[in-house]
Amino acid sequence: MPTTNKSVKKSTESAPGLTRNERKQALLQTLEQQRIDIMVDGLRLQRAAAPIDNTWQQVMRFKKPLLLLGGVLVWRFARHPGRLASTGKKALAGYAVAKKLRHLTR
Repeated sequence: MPTTNKSVKKSTESAPGLTRNERKQALLQTLEQQRIDIMVDGLRLQRAAAPIDNTWQQVMRFKKPLLLLGGVLVWRFARHPGRLASTGKKALAGYAVAKKLRHLTR
């Protein structure tokens, strides 16, 4: 959540005794503070998202080999559709065993 600067008065209030130029300056100060707040929040977002961006870049480095591997797997399973079900069952069983082992080693 962005924090607002409490030192800048709300410029939408029409205080008696303020001239048009003073109200304009107050509005300009409010706008400048909002720009600074947006810039700071943007930098925070970039820092927070940096690990995700780095991981995505690493995955994109292997995009072509992964696509080729996927194509080969689809071709093999299209030629022998019965293997898909058995491979799926084996993969699910392997996942369950790995999850159980990870849980036991904690």
